Amino acid sequence: MNLTKLFEAQAALDRDIELHHPVEDGEDRLSKKILALLVELGECANEWRGFKFWSNDQEPETLEWVECSSCDGKGVRLDWGAMQFWECEECKGTGDHLQKCNDLLEEYVDCLHFILSIGNQIKCDVFSIDVQHYHEEPTVDKQFLLVMDHVIGLQDDDYYTELMHSFIHLGFMLGFTETQIEQAYYDKNKINFERQKRGY
Repeated sequence: MNLTKLFEAQAALDRDIELHHPVEDGEDRLSKKILALLVELGECANEWRGFKFWSNDQEPETLEWVECSSCDGKGVRLDWGAMQFWECEECKGTGDHLQKCNDLLEEYVDCLHFILSIGNQIKCDVFSIDVQHYHEEPTVDKQFLLVMDHVIGLQDDDYYTELMHSFIHLGFMLGFTETQIEQAYYDKNKINFERQKRGY
């Protein structure tokens, strides 16, 4: 995983965000990023679902309903010239269909955005981070707790390297490869730039 390029890409996004949302006098932006990261970690755990002992549905969702692009969600195809319409073959008249998704990976890279942003703000030494070094807990739920513990530790001490190690390993435990993580990060980074242009 090329962390240097990831940090650089995040620095460019951080500059763009600050251009649209300047730091206010007295604002503790680092605390806000830490809180945002904890929220995103919660959302990531929620997508993972494995801690939900009260539910029979403990697997991440991999399919989602989307509007049919062939009929724009109408369920029918129209031919105004012939004044005819017929059932859409793509969605079988429903107006939508199931599509593969990976919301868990998307939530994971949302967390990565904040981790990289925090690292840039505290000026971490990217070369001190070895993605092959990690503290591994025996279960995914305990790994989530370890990552959260490292995030909370950022408020007082420099837990950053441990945070990055435990977070990257969490991704491996969730079944993601380095390539998948990087690609998903760059895809979401592009969306985040577009959101700033639209006044998100």
